[in-house]
Amino acid sequence: MTWLWWIFIISIIMLVLYVSNKYYWSGTQCSSHDRMDGKTVVITGSNTGIGKYTAIELAKRGAHVILACRDRKRTEEALKDICRLSGNNNVEIEMLDLASLKSIRECAKRLRERLSKLDVLINNAGVMMATGKSVDGYEIHFAVNHLGHFLLTNLLLDLMKKAPSARIINVSSINHSFYNCTINWDDINFEKSCWRMNAYSHSKLANILFTNELARRLKDTNITANSLHPGVARTEVIRYMWGRYQIILKILLLLITPIWWCLTKNLEQSAQTSIYLACDHHLDNVTGKYFSDCKERQSSKISRDEQSAERLWKLSEEMTQLNDALKEVRNEQND
Repeated sequence: MTWLWWIFIISIIMLVLYVSNKYYWSGTQCSSHDRMDGKTVVITGSNTGIGKYTAIELAKRGAHVILACRDRKRTEEALKDICRLSGNNNVEIEMLDLASLKSIRECAKRLRERLSKLDVLINNAGVMMATGKSVDGYEIHFAVNHLGHFLLTNLLLDLMKKAPSARIINVSSINHSFYNCTINWDDINFEKSCWRMNAYSHSKLANILFTNELARRLKDTNITANSLHPGVARTEVIRYMWGRYQIILKILLLLITPIWWCLTKNLEQSAQTSIYLACDHHLDNVTGKYFSDCKERQSSKISRDEQSAERLWKLSEEMTQLNDALKEVRNEQND
């Protein structure tokens, strides 16, 4: 086979991958042009990646956006970009470390003190293939991706009930259905297992179970709760992957960059479902659903199990000391 044939075959393969990406993997654009004027939005992990692009788009639509992040320097730099690109200066920073229950309680308290209402909470922040434990001694994926958002959400519910119509959006992942994933009840901190991808998938399953149970508990309120898969995105998540083998991974990705780019989404594409769930008026009464590519999908069977969702809720209450935190909130309100 001559080199011309090889060029032709490779070109055909790349063309197929490009078309597949454009019309399948990259997903759809958010079809809604609804404005967000007068609405306040809190987005965790919004100084980079999908969260940052979501913040830019919602700010463009007139929202008051609060960037809830742990790295002040990076968030201040992101704030400048978001204001410049959106043309909206009504964007603020709130410091939040989801690996610390104390930081979450303090952040929620500051938000309750300075906001009259909260219209949208986007639990976007997350870690993948990280190592170690949280400040409170919990497995880092479960702590940041699930427990942190569980506590933050519950501490902001009263603030959200003051909005005419409020939305909670939890960014999960298709990984929740990988490896026949179930909640690791007997080893919640993964002390008997060191496979980090499994721990990540475990936390993403928890996101959906939490969302579904939350939707049931908020059924007769003005608040909806939905989860989503943003797609396989080209984000900074690689900074956590493979530890000392990160350099090797980066070299491999560089070698397969054309294919990688065809099979993954850019930040704009990855943020579309979050944007859609935050702004589209047709979703005012839609709750307890799972979305991908701006469409309702069916999540895994275990993620729809009500007994597992209720059991996870009770476990999360204990691990985050939620009832004690809520007592503090009630005491604040009585003072």
